Amino acid sequence: MDIQTLSHYVLGPVRLWTVDREEPSQYIEVRDGRIQKISGQPPSDTSIPKIDGKNFVLMPAGVDEQVHLRVPGQEHKETAETGLMAAVKGGYAAILTMPNTKPVIDNVKVLKEAMDSVRTYEERFGVRVFWTAAITENLSSSKVTPIEDLAKAGIKALTNDGLGVLSDEVMEESFKRLAPLGIPLLQHAEFLGHGGSLAPSSVQESLKVKPYPESAEIDMVVRDLKVLKKCPEARYHILHITSGKVVPLVREAREQGLKVTCEVTPHHLYFSGEDIDPKNTSFKMNPPLRSPEDRQLLWEGLENGDVDFVSTDHAPHEPLVKSGSFDEVAFGTLGLETTLGVLTWGYREGKLSRRRWVEVFSLKPAQFLGLDSSYGDLQVGQEIRGILFDLEAPDHLIQEKDFSSLSKNSCFIGSHLPGKLIKSFLGSKVISCE
Repeated sequence: MDIQTLSHYVLGPVRLWTVDREEPSQYIEVRDGRIQKISGQPPSDTSIPKIDGKNFVLMPAGVDEQVHLRVPGQEHKETAETGLMAAVKGGYAAILTMPNTKPVIDNVKVLKEAMDSVRTYEERFGVRVFWTAAITENLSSSKVTPIEDLAKAGIKALTNDGLGVLSDEVMEESFKRLAPLGIPLLQHAEFLGHGGSLAPSSVQESLKVKPYPESAEIDMVVRDLKVLKKCPEARYHILHITSGKVVPLVREAREQGLKVTCEVTPHHLYFSGEDIDPKNTSFKMNPPLRSPEDRQLLWEGLENGDVDFVSTDHAPHEPLVKSGSFDEVAFGTLGLETTLGVLTWGYREGKLSRRRWVEVFSLKPAQFLGLDSSYGDLQVGQEIRGILFDLEAPDHLIQEKDFSSLSKNSCFIGSHLPGKLIKSFLGSKVISCE
């Protein structure tokens, strides 16, 4: 990875993709990290340094709303440096990091210390880190965290990700306190007690592991929507949905005027439970891969807007906790560096339109987090946050050595994904990603 700081350059020709534009042979003039001009003609001033775009796609860089950066306290899984390097390699300009760290981000002191610890790497790579805090103290008590103080300190959302909130009373209190702040509650929808590792499938049966039922997810969503009706001004977001039966629940809640959103991960779009490699325990993630029918319903929901956007649930783990049987190992798989390949595949297969690709990768999660329009778009006068991408690049083998993440627990190892990220343009930084 080569990082340059350039004060003035022209990028082109490129195939410009935004939500509202698809234009071939465009030239983008950038000065001091801001887009000065977008034109179908190269600039007349030949002294301006030029970056050859080779008519590759230039599109807004991604925003990932669910990343386990593992900061603070879990730097044996991921560091701020390796995590943000992985984000750049995945085409991202911003990430939202989860609070299930050591210590848990459940108070302002821990939050500010974590924020301070990543600033050097934000500046080096040009990727912004946004923060969440836990809903309850230490993720496990029934005592809700100091939401108002955490909001003033800069959190973008509240979540116990990795654990569903079991208490109706905690959910209601959280909704009531979050509603006037406009901050969403992100729910890992899972009622505990099932003890399962993999969703029902032929692979699950052959491995003789306990099944992880979809009812654990569906029942919590149903419960949450009932509670939300008592606090209709609150924002409720369902992380990493897996069951196709959740999609109509979300749609119906919106029709009733509730502020409900949801997301899907790349691995739940690309794989089903029937695709699990029994030798790769990175296929154990929470929630699990479900049926081919669920997978198809998730694609349909993503394209028609019932599913709002794609988030990776990037969950790095050291080899020790991913070694053993599927019943024994930790849940989690990497995600940051393989999303573009999955979306390219979906686009080629006709599952995802060009417009929705830009929306689900960039614009919609940026809007969800309330980021300025330099995230999710490419406009004159704003900072450039874009990626140069070879849409026609052939399928390539995903190998462990390719990952910048400190951990290598990817369920995509051994798969072939299309497309190739060439460069990232993040403010004044030009980063070669090949």
